[in-house]
Amino acid sequence: MNDLIHILGIHDGHNSGATLARNGEVIASVSEERLTRRKNEVGYPEKAIEEVLRIGGIDAAELDEVVYASLFMHARQYLTDLEPWYKVGLTDQRAAAQQPESYRRVIFEERKRERIEQVCRHLDVPEDRITFVEHHLAHLAAAYYTSPQRQPSQPVLGLTCDGAGDGLCATVSICRDNEIERVAATDRHASLGKIYSRATFLMGMTPWEHEYKLMGLAPYADPERAGRAAEPLRKLLKLREDGLGFAQAGVLSTNYCYEYLRTSFERVRFDTIAGAVQRFTEEMLVGWVKACVAHTGIRDLVCGGGVFMNVKANMLIAQLPEVRSLYVMPSAADESLSIGAALHRFYQRSGVTDHRQSVLENLYLGGEFSPSEEEDAVKTQFGGDAVSVAQPNDMNRAIAELLAKGEIVASCRGRMEWGARALGNRSILAGAEDYRRVDRINQMIKKRDFWMPFAPSIRAESAERYFEDPKDLKPWFMTLAFPGRDDGYPDLAAGSHPRDRTIRPQIVTREANPDYHEVISHFDEATGRGVVLNTSFNLHGEPIVYTPSDAVRVFAQSGLDHLALGSLLVSKKKEDRF
Repeated sequence: MNDLIHILGIHDGHNSGATLARNGEVIASVSEERLTRRKNEVGYPEKAIEEVLRIGGIDAAELDEVVYASLFMHARQYLTDLEPWYKVGLTDQRAAAQQPESYRRVIFEERKRERIEQVCRHLDVPEDRITFVEHHLAHLAAAYYTSPQRQPSQPVLGLTCDGAGDGLCATVSICRDNEIERVAATDRHASLGKIYSRATFLMGMTPWEHEYKLMGLAPYADPERAGRAAEPLRKLLKLREDGLGFAQAGVLSTNYCYEYLRTSFERVRFDTIAGAVQRFTEEMLVGWVKACVAHTGIRDLVCGGGVFMNVKANMLIAQLPEVRSLYVMPSAADESLSIGAALHRFYQRSGVTDHRQSVLENLYLGGEFSPSEEEDAVKTQFGGDAVSVAQPNDMNRAIAELLAKGEIVASCRGRMEWGARALGNRSILAGAEDYRRVDRINQMIKKRDFWMPFAPSIRAESAERYFEDPKDLKPWFMTLAFPGRDDGYPDLAAGSHPRDRTIRPQIVTREANPDYHEVISHFDEATGRGVVLNTSFNLHGEPIVYTPSDAVRVFAQSGLDHLALGSLLVSKKKEDRF
């Protein structure tokens, strides 16, 4: 193909963002939160759109198509005030059922017109270049087209599962070449994801953001108590008779289950609630996957949607003997929708069946910054001699030497990683062998809940020391958990879940990130440990840093002592250190 096809994907719900694809290659993808500095930003991602066009070096006039993920998306104000439509029950469900279908159609058409007009105003593109891709199709397209290349015409089983989008909460599809054939779907009223998000809200946490906190808390629950406490959930949702989807176990829709959960879990211990919700989620997902594989006979899976952010459930799916291979879309929640929408439209309009150009070898899809921007950020924040600034001849070795001495180093280098997980370029790094570093990092900057684990980055050549990957799933993007090996556990104790000794690893290859790989290699040479602790570089409650200015501001406001900023190694004076 000689002509370039540029497609802009837009997701304008929660975790909003934009993606630029060129001939099926993801050139840039950025979440709006990184630019507005508001966590999990919602609404039309104006800044992210402009940023991906800047990174791609094109003007809006050069776009062949602008595609929205989701046929319908609520307006911003609806998505920023969850309480009125979260704290509901059966009475509200009955009242909502009385709304005429014509009312829903009017709302749908009004929002579609508003969304089209927003793009036209912002980008000055013709209306006939604006298209839409259904929500779950976008989720699956993101997972299918970015997964490692399969053999031509090899069928793949595609699964999506989330809270809901465009009226559905789960789908089962057979993917082959550039065709996606949906064979089953679950209505939004029988949503596994909504149970998890309502439980998150019930426990005083933020839905669509803190579900991972319940997952992290769950291993502390007594298994027997958690199993008993999950019984009310089993009365709410079940597998369909054919196993290919979920169904209401009674009259109550999961859209309206908050009051039921509040009553069911009253005076149940907080850790037991987390354990019950996690256990039920694992039961449902494992049973669903087994039924889908049995029905289709396809053992190679690709998965998308926010429920597949649950790395512990993913671990159990990966361990199933029925599953030969498993690829979970990195950061599979709604931030991935803009990628899926852009790729789906490319393959539909081009007819190309070779997907190699879409495979994600790495996730460094954001912007990078010049040395002058980095120097200006330090000068603006610190002025004269408030910090020491060095330019090591070998920055990778300098970082590794600090880590080997037990220091903690923030890193803002190269292109920003896309998605919810920091993968070395906007990370806080430390040796992982001393569990006391968890408390130190939390006191310095993270302020994480006491039960929440950190994660390890492991050099690819060292991976076998720390966990077994018998199906060669290549966990490059922190999408799967694994049991840690007993003999390697001392090297990564601070990067594991201390209760069950599982890890959520990032395997770092030289091809994906040469600098980060070299940092861990030098660290391994110095210490004999091929793994470092990696957590996202941000203040508590803020998005991961993006620009040098973000990095320097967070460095100044935290207890961090060292910042690797491009070619600059910035250190606080000893009297000012944590």
